Amino acid sequence: MVEVPCIEAKGLVRRFTADDHTLTILSGLDFTAPAGQSVAVVGASGIGKSTLLHILGALDKPDSGELHINGQDVFAMQDAQLSRFRNRNVGFVFQFHHLLPGFTALENAAMPARISGLNAKQAKEKAEAMLERVGMSHRLNHRIGELSGGEQQRVAVARALIMDPPLLLADEPTGNLDVKTGALIHELLCELNQEKKMTMVVVTHNMQLAEMMQRQVTVSEGKLILEQ
Repeated sequence: MVEVPCIEAKGLVRRFTADDHTLTILSGLDFTAPAGQSVAVVGASGIGKSTLLHILGALDKPDSGELHINGQDVFAMQDAQLSRFRNRNVGFVFQFHHLLPGFTALENAAMPARISGLNAKQAKEKAEAMLERVGMSHRLNHRIGELSGGEQQRVAVARALIMDPPLLLADEPTGNLDVKTGALIHELLCELNQEKKMTMVVVTHNMQLAEMMQRQVTVSEGKLILEQ
């Protein structure tokens, strides 16, 4: 049996138009990653790294092209179906954690589980287990404003992985942290990638993090180029 890649993108085109000027960011880009692989997308600002990541996570739609995640045609889905699919299959970690400040670490981490339809008890149990795994069991009931930057990002990682998605996408996940704290988050992401056998795509300027990934790629003239 031929194994279906976790991600398979073909012919992605993305253009942006402003003031009668059209800028092509992606021009027929292809990208494939097998289950469990870690990939770093590196390169200068403005080459389309984040645009690519947002399309791979179905947060944005290309002007043309196809995206399959675990064999499913993502952009053939209706909006409600796509939202459910994203909730169960894709975890996101961003440079800025996007946690809700009025809620505790536990409540933030549990939100994807509640959105998926789990009851409060089930969501709480899953969130507690995931927060314990990322080293936050002692801060479950602290509100986000009471946590350090590194602790906040750990909560964001727990939230991203609470539904055990096969795909984790991270956009500059340590760009807002000091070097020491960032290195700890790097190690955590790599450990979780191995433990959960999830595919992980990381956009980063940090070459220390990029070199920890199994593949390094960049975007040039709207297409993907293998770096290593």
